Amino acid sequence: MTDISREEIRAHLSAVEAQVRAALRIVASESKSVQQANNTLRADLSAALVRLQSDLSAATQGLDSKVDELTGEVRALATQRRWLVTILCLILLLFGVVVGLLSGAGWYLIREGVFAAAGALPAVSWLPQVLGAA
Repeated sequence: MTDISREEIRAHLSAVEAQVRAALRIVASESKSVQQANNTLRADLSAALVRLQSDLSAATQGLDSKVDELTGEVRALATQRRWLVTILCLILLLFGVVVGLLSGAGWYLIREGVFAAAGALPAVSWLPQVLGAA
């Protein structure tokens, strides 16, 4: 074996130390660039998240306003339907009252023979038999 002198060992160790330091500098610079890339990516993702949240908020507000508008229209239509049903019931009730009054008045006039006495209508000989009157 060859004897290596102390000076050669020191020179060799110095060269190895220089190589290790150069490698550590490269690793450190790459680590810094990776950290910068991570920080940039985090910032981009954070900005995208903020934009997404604002877009979502705007869309939600738009949908809320449309839902409120539709709810108002439905309430108006329900009120209108109630009024329409009430008016139709009143018209039907009035129609029934008018028909009842007219039929009652007609029955009274026919029964009392007002038309026959006034000469407005010819006498109906079969009417007492139909009505069961003697």
